Amino acid sequence: MEILIKESTAYKIFCREAEAGRLAHAYMLSFEDAVYLRRALKIFALRFFGAESEKGVGGQIEREAFPDCRIYPEQDKKFNAEAAEALIEDCAMRPVYGDKKLYVISSFDECSAVVQNKLLKVIEEPPEGVCFILGATTLSPVLPTILSRVRLLEISPFTVEQIYGALERMNKGGAYNRQAAESCGGVLGVAAGLAEGRFAEIHSAAEDILSAKDAAAAGVISLKYADSKYKKEILAEVQRLCFNAAKALSRGGRADGKGNAYGWSLPALIRGAEIYGGAMRDMKFNAYYSALLYSAILKMTEENNKWQRLSE
Repeated sequence: MEILIKESTAYKIFCREAEAGRLAHAYMLSFEDAVYLRRALKIFALRFFGAESEKGVGGQIEREAFPDCRIYPEQDKKFNAEAAEALIEDCAMRPVYGDKKLYVISSFDECSAVVQNKLLKVIEEPPEGVCFILGATTLSPVLPTILSRVRLLEISPFTVEQIYGALERMNKGGAYNRQAAESCGGVLGVAAGLAEGRFAEIHSAAEDILSAKDAAAAGVISLKYADSKYKKEILAEVQRLCFNAAKALSRGGRADGKGNAYGWSLPALIRGAEIYGGAMRDMKFNAYYSALLYSAILKMTEENNKWQRLSE
């Protein structure tokens, strides 16, 4: 994870501003990876204090034991109004070491509007030497008034090769490392879970989805996976299957697999990869997964039917 974060444009920008002595008083780190968000924030905190991982102050920051770097929410707790009040009171106290204090709030997108409003003034005008780094997996629940008062840094989804490299460093030669890297949507936390054993279940669901070739089947399948815990992962795996099948067919080979994904025309598979990639992006704005999935299946079916008519 550390290598991926340090390769990101967001981290490089933060480093340049730190070296130039012009760090903003508040940052918002937008990072889709819920599993590794807190870890990513700590990497930024280490750079803020110029500390090294696992050494001295750096080790204390990583253990969440450095008094001038408070990391929220506390273990097994929500960052509620009471915690916000305590943070505001703590801001008024002088640093224990040096002349600066840092407050890190992970999963800020889960904070209620009441809590965000309570923090608004201290984020906008913190006491001298006080800075904030807020982390969110999605920005839509964050109040515009908060966003207007922070410096936004965004870590984009990583490439397949970046994820694969990270998985290999974590578990060299893992049986599902390559498939997980291709099916995670650029999110390492998702990839790590897939590589640990979820892949078979998600792959089966993706093949099931690609077996639907009419509206009736689309309705059944979209309801079947409406409550899946792995919604985005399934969409990513469908996209991967479409892409790989299209690549095989375009080279004159077979793409028959288990027979589910590959009764499609080449144009439909190419279009399917686009459709399911779009569906992953639309998940941020569409709360009804079954409707999103139903629409994606129908679009690919329509594309397939169009090309079948043209070839007749």
